[in-house]
Amino acid sequence: MNASRRQLLAMGALLPFAGATRVYANPGHLRILVPYAPGGAADTLARALAERLSSSGGSAALVDNRPGGGTVIATQAALQAPADGQTLLLIGASFLVQPRLLVKAPYDALKDFDPVILCASNAHLLAVHPSVPVGSLRDFIAWARANTGKGAYASFGRGSSGHLGFELLKKKAGFDMLHVPYKGGAPALQALVGGEVSAMLTDLPQALPFVRSGKLKALAVGSVQRDMSLPEVPTFPEAGVLGFESESWFGLTVRRATAKEQVRELNASAASALAAPELVKSMNTIGLRVVGGEPQAFRSYLEREDARLKEALRLAQIEPE
Repeated sequence: MNASRRQLLAMGALLPFAGATRVYANPGHLRILVPYAPGGAADTLARALAERLSSSGGSAALVDNRPGGGTVIATQAALQAPADGQTLLLIGASFLVQPRLLVKAPYDALKDFDPVILCASNAHLLAVHPSVPVGSLRDFIAWARANTGKGAYASFGRGSSGHLGFELLKKKAGFDMLHVPYKGGAPALQALVGGEVSAMLTDLPQALPFVRSGKLKALAVGSVQRDMSLPEVPTFPEAGVLGFESESWFGLTVRRATAKEQVRELNASAASALAAPELVKSMNTIGLRVVGGEPQAFRSYLEREDARLKEALRLAQIEPE
């Protein structure tokens, strides 16, 4: 078990309700539906928010983990809950991607839900195995162009943010490389460390221990600015690929029928919780950058992200199943 994984588990154990997977019907409770199993970064974020919201003097905020179905199970549970402002859904890129991967989409991401707040994000890192003879992003692109069909890249899974981000990178940089999907970020990263694949757009926090130990080489970060944990690694535009960004992100939404006043109140409460110094510090520890902002700003972000992911799916030639 690597250091990042141990850290996540330790933080989860310290937070209330850790490891619980329950359905809360008490109308006095604020429920945060999480489409992932306990223990990951998204779950840790949700539990930190729940703790802050509960301690702010309002009703208890509780986490309800509903993993599975590529995040669709939790999303459907949110659609079936009363539109009373007491059930929130934590979302990420899969929330936008999954309806495009299914022939019969169970929801419309931009029409069935109202955004509350963009909570946090973490940059993707372009990392390569040490056996790849490159020292920069420009070197990597030149190597990939010269070795078409010889290299492969890993992803968290088909249609994941890392997969789609790499497809966009291939298009922008003009090279081709075989995609090898894995069942999650951890096995994909282990495959890269083990030399099964040459490269990966991975979540920076998980890759950091391997970069620092020399088991991986870091070439560029997908954020707008350099990451404080790897200040020597340039952004993609700095390294020569203009207009390219790639990251994982998490936000809160509610059913579209929820009253606008309730959405504003939820936004204010969540923004206050996200601004707490101890929450910011704990999120930075696991590599998440707290964002915040108004609901409309999150809506604009989702619309841009939806268009970007739609184009990435087209470039990757991923069809609904």
